[in-house]
Amino acid sequence: MLKELYKKATDIVYANFLWILFSFLGILLTLGAATTALFRVIFQVFKTKEPTNVFPLFVKSFKENFLLSTLVYFCLLMLGIPTYIMLTYALYNNLVFLLVIAIFASYQLIMFTVYFFPTVALFKTASLKELIKNVLLLSNYHLWTNIKILGSFVFVVFLVFYVHEAFLLIGVAIYGFLVAFHLQKVYKPYIEQLDEEGNE
Repeated sequence: MLKELYKKATDIVYANFLWILFSFLGILLTLGAATTALFRVIFQVFKTKEPTNVFPLFVKSFKENFLLSTLVYFCLLMLGIPTYIMLTYALYNNLVFLLVIAIFASYQLIMFTVYFFPTVALFKTASLKELIKNVLLLSNYHLWTNIKILGSFVFVVFLVFYVHEAFLLIGVAIYGFLVAFHLQKVYKPYIEQLDEEGNE
């Protein structure tokens, strides 16, 4: 039991360092594809008791989802920058109505980002429009899960800034693990439905 847990933990930490390597070698332009690959590995670690071949699986997912993940990553950046500007402008100028809009937009953007890359890692879809619609529905339907995910982020920030800076090196792995842990319950009915359809 302990040996199995240790192996799973080392696999996730290994994937964390691959995420850092692939993201920074790509000057952060490849961060989207690297994030999708990270979640693909983490979900595989959750799924099986067998050893996970981390590097080949990470690279395969990175290549397969590169275009889609990178395109959406850039779109999220393009939306995130004006949203951040709007939020800071509203705060500095005490514009309550604009602040409410900015907070709502920020929440939607953050939750879409959180759900998008794990969804791409687990599910195949031929339609980008359908994928975006499904991610929007998922990210707005599971409020309690969203609260736990945001709480997980606060927990990781606490570890990095108030426990030890060394947690920064594996912060992505910890957060990725927590997000995947919460989301696997969300995804479970859809995975079971796909399995049933595949067996028909």
